[in-house]
Amino acid sequence: MRKASKNIPRKSTSAEKGQALILVLVFLLVGSLTITPLMSYMETGLKTDQVYRDKADELYAADSGIEDAIWQIKYDRLEALFSSPDYDKYDFSTTWTYDLSEQINNHDTTITIENVWIPKDVAPLNATEARDIIESNKLMVAGTAPGETSYQIKISFYPGEGEEDDLMVESLGIWLPLGYNYVTGSGNLEANPLDDYYSVPVVESHAGGQVVVWDFASVPFESFPGANPLAVPMVSDVTFEFTSTQTGISPAAISWMLTSGVSDVPISWDIDTRMFRITSVAGDTEIEAYSAKCELRKMGAAIAGDYRAIGNSLMIDTVPDSYDIRDELLAESDAEVTDIPSNSDVIAAYLYWSGWFAEGTALPIWEDDCSNFGAWISGSVWNIDSGHFRSHYSSGAESTRYITMKNSLDLSSYASGTVKVSWDQWEEGSLESSDALKFQFSGDGGNNWSSMITAFSNDIGSTPEYFSYTVPDQYLTSNFKFRFYLDDFGGSGEYAHVDNFAVSEVVFTADTTAIFKINGDQVYLDGNGDPQMGAQEITASKSSALENEPGEYSYASYLDVSKLVKEYSDLGDGENHTGNGTYTVGNVDADTGEHWSYAGWSLIIVYSSPETAGHQLYLYDEFAFNGGDENLDFDGDGQPGGSITGFVVPEPIQGEVNAATLTCFVGEGDDVWSGDYLAFNGTQLSDGAGSLTNVWDSQSVGMSEDGVDIDNFYVTWASGLLEPGSSTAQLDMQTGIDNWNLIYVILSLRSETVTGSTTHYIIRGN
Repeated sequence: MRKASKNIPRKSTSAEKGQALILVLVFLLVGSLTITPLMSYMETGLKTDQVYRDKADELYAADSGIEDAIWQIKYDRLEALFSSPDYDKYDFSTTWTYDLSEQINNHDTTITIENVWIPKDVAPLNATEARDIIESNKLMVAGTAPGETSYQIKISFYPGEGEEDDLMVESLGIWLPLGYNYVTGSGNLEANPLDDYYSVPVVESHAGGQVVVWDFASVPFESFPGANPLAVPMVSDVTFEFTSTQTGISPAAISWMLTSGVSDVPISWDIDTRMFRITSVAGDTEIEAYSAKCELRKMGAAIAGDYRAIGNSLMIDTVPDSYDIRDELLAESDAEVTDIPSNSDVIAAYLYWSGWFAEGTALPIWEDDCSNFGAWISGSVWNIDSGHFRSHYSSGAESTRYITMKNSLDLSSYASGTVKVSWDQWEEGSLESSDALKFQFSGDGGNNWSSMITAFSNDIGSTPEYFSYTVPDQYLTSNFKFRFYLDDFGGSGEYAHVDNFAVSEVVFTADTTAIFKINGDQVYLDGNGDPQMGAQEITASKSSALENEPGEYSYASYLDVSKLVKEYSDLGDGENHTGNGTYTVGNVDADTGEHWSYAGWSLIIVYSSPETAGHQLYLYDEFAFNGGDENLDFDGDGQPGGSITGFVVPEPIQGEVNAATLTCFVGEGDDVWSGDYLAFNGTQLSDGAGSLTNVWDSQSVGMSEDGVDIDNFYVTWASGLLEPGSSTAQLDMQTGIDNWNLIYVILSLRSETVTGSTTHYIIRGN
């Protein structure tokens, strides 16, 4: 720094002689005695100042590491940040480490993050145990502050069959952060000494805050305050008062409960608040900080972040007809994503493909090549001709028209609709409508028979044709029998032929392999689950098949392709893979030429960026068939439609239009049939093409081919369907005449997530 100087005018002393010389000499002598130690002092001061500056630089660099870690936690970037090992919020033993990408004040900064296990005197669970307990949602512990000085621990128990009376409470605890203190005697568990659950808590310091623990002698949960043993769930509220040095700020507390009697939930805790230990080291300075993140419980398949959903049809209608029957199966089709923010990281990616087959795979239960009557009791009109059955009636009693299985089959273990009879059939001669081959079933060994069922009548030609029929459920018994009946066939030269008879189990098999390309390059996961590029198909990790009509079925296959999209999608601002790119799916099997025919695929990309924090995602991908005239129970709770819970809608951000976005992947909807709609909180939503009552029409905005629906729906703030503070939503998927298959529905809701700065902060250094 340049110092300012000031010139002061002096008065002339020209009349002065030499009187000052003696004083000057004295001053010089004194100065010579003081200059040396003064210079030494100045040198020491300069060194001290440099040390101070170095420590300040280190402190600032280490503090920057703490701030960066808090930012990573707040915006749900830990899964993207850590890959070796992968970050796991249920892992309380691993320390994850990273370095800041740039030096701060010429110092490298190393940061470590750990999940902190808070329950006092309880050994941490391993990640698998913790995940199984929390994500089962069987026993849930959650806390909230309904008032400025009151706190409520809500415990919800969903008992399994016969477990209603089994859950015993061994202890209940809560940790309060620094600055919050339990008010002695204020809890409802210590209000009445006669209550079964009466307990006076132990209060002590723990983990930088205060811990309050109520101990019990195996008290039944059903006796706790408010618990109703007949209700599902059984809910109890434990309340108490607290004092605070932080007026108006709710404590980021963590509560837990130890139990016995129900083996799969020995403990549960409040996962809505997560505690992190952060250390940041720069030079010789280390800062240790603890940060709490409060977020809404991600019930079911809820995921933090936002998403894009794309896809396309793999089957099209090239021959115009009134029913838009699809007649060509495409080798492949593609779709492009371009609008994911450039600062995003891919969190997850899920690929689905789906189609329809005219019949399932037959696994023989009993077969006969019809070369002899060894397994049959035959009437005289039946004979063997060139290795198959031939029949013609010329004379004889009615009984001569039958040929009956000699021995019964046990079909009692087979599921409804999964057993069929089949054979090859043809005829010769000039038949009339009265000439028919018929058959019957028996479930009691032949004592009683079903009504007659016609296999064919009149002319069908002399070329063998395959015929099959599903065995009705009432005949799937341990004493099943079958018989043919020849009706008429008395004219000259009229013969019925039967060959290759079989009773089979019909297995509905999904196509579980497909070609997957990213930006034109075929990719796959190797035997270790690692991403690779090359000419190998991907294989689904799960699949489902559902019968639509007897013997006909649709299927859906699924694979988590997160590693592939993270590795091969477009790069963003730095080395981050955003999820943008062109995606291609092909070599998917399905049958064409019927009203039910369809094939298609869809990819969901979940990503995280600073621009998308504060969303909750709910993914429902249980394959479901809507057979018409129903409100599809897509979430499997036994009630029409689905109820979405586990979120809190915040105040809208200025300029924000949509409060929620949802996408549905539907196969086999028809444009010709209307009456199908999607309603959010009772209001029908548009599919983007303007339709409210024919949303499943096999057409989607931006899709190059028709054949499936990958429709986006928007709930705007202006609609009033979601308001600040809302925590539930109802989704209904009603249809009239049309039949269709739901592969998935994904919903993104604006929701609150709060991350504190630090709960306490420790600096160490040399």
